Amino acid sequence: MHEDVADATALAVNRVLDEFLATLAEDVSKRAFKRLLFGKQTLGDVDLDYKPETYTRFNLVEPLLTAIDLQYQLEPRSTDINRNRWPDIKLTSSAIPYIGEVKALNDIDSGREEIKEYLGIDGFIGPYGILTDGAEWLVFGPPDDGGRTSNPVVRKRCSLSDALKTVALVEGHWDEDLLSSEIQATGIDQIEAFPRMFHADELDTWALEKMPPTYRAEFLSEHESLQASLDGVWE
Repeated sequence: MHEDVADATALAVNRVLDEFLATLAEDVSKRAFKRLLFGKQTLGDVDLDYKPETYTRFNLVEPLLTAIDLQYQLEPRSTDINRNRWPDIKLTSSAIPYIGEVKALNDIDSGREEIKEYLGIDGFIGPYGILTDGAEWLVFGPPDDGGRTSNPVVRKRCSLSDALKTVALVEGHWDEDLLSSEIQATGIDQIEAFPRMFHADELDTWALEKMPPTYRAEFLSEHESLQASLDGVWE
């Protein structure tokens, strides 16, 4: 990602966090607001007009994906398979598709088994999945020792937890200085790191690098149409 693009995208991420915090501050009490930002309770513990997962996806996750120019499809389906539950999103701007599951803020652990289950659905050609609650982002994929989706593990992670706290302070969403300089520095680093980690080309390059070699060759041979899309990304 070019430096100028990275800087502009980081500003867009900062703006999304600011807008989310402004909305959250209107919808919950001051006490709940602070407890949510410090991970002391989940969004599901708060009375909202939306389901907590929908609130998180609509107000935080989708705007973040848009800010970093990632296109996505909501509730992707696999043809000829009958299921009651499907993933929340599928990234469509990366050559290698990623499916995604969104949980309520501070409730990411409740989605671990779901994303593993979804990665086993026939018809989703990408072996990688993203689990997020808006603040924490986990990328699941095949383990180093091989295997496609039978035992997906966390291969990559990114946090915006301190970024949310830092933006809340800087943009005046709470009145008191509750943050150490270390948290604020980490928060700035997280805002800058997030668009770099989830840039479409970076996702493709990383995915191919981390695939077990035998599976990578098999994957590319099975999906030759991807090869043209990956030209210039993977040599």
